[in-house]
Amino acid sequence: MLSCKEVSRLASERLDRDLTLREKVAFYMHLMMCRLCLRYARHVAVLRRATDQLRLRRGFVADATLSKQARERIARKLREDLS
Repeated sequence: MLSCKEVSRLASERLDRDLTLREKVAFYMHLMMCRLCLRYARHVAVLRRATDQLRLRRGFVADATLSKQARERIARKLREDLS
């Protein structure tokens, strides 16, 4: 069984990549039992959709404004903070 911390990480990761079958099963099993994580996963999805829509409306392209090194540093820091 996944912890709430692991589920919160997967809630974000599932928006960027396909979860493995094992991850999906564990993720959704946890959500069936934990209303707080279910709410969190829904909020993460809503925030992603909102930011995607905002980017489209403003013609914003994140890749064009941040260097590859900056994106990697941000991603590394987020992973560290979530672990």
